[in-house]
Amino acid sequence: MALKSNEAVDDNEGDGFPWETVGKKSSVGLSKANKVAGIKVSTLMSFTEVAVCRKLEVTMGRVSEAIVFEKVDVKMGYIKDLHCLSTTTQDIGLGSIEKVHIHSQEELVKMALEKLDMNPPQPSPSAPLEPIHVNAVVVEDIKH
Repeated sequence: MALKSNEAVDDNEGDGFPWETVGKKSSVGLSKANKVAGIKVSTLMSFTEVAVCRKLEVTMGRVSEAIVFEKVDVKMGYIKDLHCLSTTTQDIGLGSIEKVHIHSQEELVKMALEKLDMNPPQPSPSAPLEPIHVNAVVVEDIKH
């Protein structure tokens, strides 16, 4: 079983990460993945270098570096480095997390974008553009 990903969804809750550009669910099973991203990521008996998600479930897998915004659930798995917010929930069963790094939301978004080789989303203009008024003077009247 390899990497699976559902269609991209517009599920941005205002945290600054462009979740609409990644799949809703991604899973890695019985394989190795260099980078995996999704709103929810699951690993089962696999190795993942980098996981970026809102919710991460590590069943019996191993994740080298995880960037998680909302919740981490480690059953019998292992995470070497967890980068998260102070509000990220950690639920650890028989597994373990070696190091936990707490970041601000802006730092976590920047780190996630860098790890996935993505550009930051461009802000939309806050105010509509105003028309430019031009004064024209008739120099010569052309008669037909």
